[in-house]
Amino acid sequence: MQIPDTGLDVRPDAPRHTNAGVREAADGGVRGHTDLDAAPRTGPDPRRSTVPDRDVRTAGHVDPAAESPRPAGAPTAPPGLPALPPRLHTVPRAADLPRPAWDRLAGPDGAYLATRWLDVAEDTSGAVMRYLTLTDDEGLAGGLATAVADADAPWLAGRTDTVLRRSAQEGLPGARELAASLPTDLTTALLPGLVCGGRHLGRTTLLDRDGRGGTGERLVSAAEELAEQEGLRSVAFLHVDEHDTSLRGLLTRRGYRFFHSEDYHWLPVPRGGFPEYAAGFSAHRRRRIGAERRAVRDAGVRITTAPLDPADIPRCAELETTLLGKYGMTAWTPERSAAILRRAHAACGPDALAATARLDGDVIGFALILVHRDRWFAHRAGFDYAAQRGLPLYFELLFYHLVEAAARAGAAVIHYGTGSGSAKSSRGCLGSAQYTYLLT
Repeated sequence: MQIPDTGLDVRPDAPRHTNAGVREAADGGVRGHTDLDAAPRTGPDPRRSTVPDRDVRTAGHVDPAAESPRPAGAPTAPPGLPALPPRLHTVPRAADLPRPAWDRLAGPDGAYLATRWLDVAEDTSGAVMRYLTLTDDEGLAGGLATAVADADAPWLAGRTDTVLRRSAQEGLPGARELAASLPTDLTTALLPGLVCGGRHLGRTTLLDRDGRGGTGERLVSAAEELAEQEGLRSVAFLHVDEHDTSLRGLLTRRGYRFFHSEDYHWLPVPRGGFPEYAAGFSAHRRRRIGAERRAVRDAGVRITTAPLDPADIPRCAELETTLLGKYGMTAWTPERSAAILRRAHAACGPDALAATARLDGDVIGFALILVHRDRWFAHRAGFDYAAQRGLPLYFELLFYHLVEAAARAGAAVIHYGTGSGSAKSSRGCLGSAQYTYLLT
């Protein structure tokens, strides 16, 4: 799930990690644990998809004829003359964006670039966020979300220094070589820096209505100029999808260096729900899944998915804080989690779902699910490890039950974000590589 993005093994018997291994808990993408003895699914390798759930190269493209009417004040060309070139604007708040047009460009898989979630990010991240837009006589031609990351930013997984340091430590391709070319103190070398393409983890990109190279070129150039004007030390797109070949090519031509930073995961929801989902696994895996489901049911755990109930927020905040504290994030507080949950509820209303596991009426596990069109985004989670007593609650709550609920609701895809690839692929997720592109 994409927020909290902890990168953690959430089993009660999971090995503990140091702060260096922790992913930031407010950037999006629920992570689970590594299932080392997982039997593979039948068919192609589930850990890598050659065909994404949508074409990320054209995700933001829409038919210009479907654009909203030209906004007031947009330039128009006199009759018979060529159209005026797009005008560049720097917008200080998502509230000031041309919201319907921006959201159309964000597309069905752009929940974290939709304006309502940008509102949440602005209010809860503590980062200075600004938006670059290009407007022509047909309306919004393109857009790029930016945020300033400095050494005090608590969202570690959204900071260029920590992403590079972690990737180098994990031996991801290109990371060690790039880190070795920079001063030893990566924080001082790279921060403050401009993070482009959104504050979320995975599939950071720009919005381009027509897919013409000039739009992306102007937006990236404007971001670089903004960073230079403000004395920032780097410009980065932290998680560009491997299929986003247009943006990758543009950044390479402009001199950005890159390294493998993460893998992104999603699960196509079978129309037949859980039975069809389970049928895609080997006989060994199906038996194990059945045993896991029976164990949770026989323990008396009741799992439901419904719009987030504000009355449950304090308990959910406690569970998330417990999860994060277990893995070294001791500075995280229930108040901070509660503030994010309340802001998500206010922004998304009934599209902020809570999958909750209750034992004797008490919430012992939860996942916040954001609904965006026909996509579900698993965003943050928490568990009461003592109460679950070794039950496989993570898989039941976030996969088996969620597949059932999503299929009933007509959802096409569940997005699980970055991290914990072994656990996610063992339960059917597809994956694509993410790359950080860095300009210093």
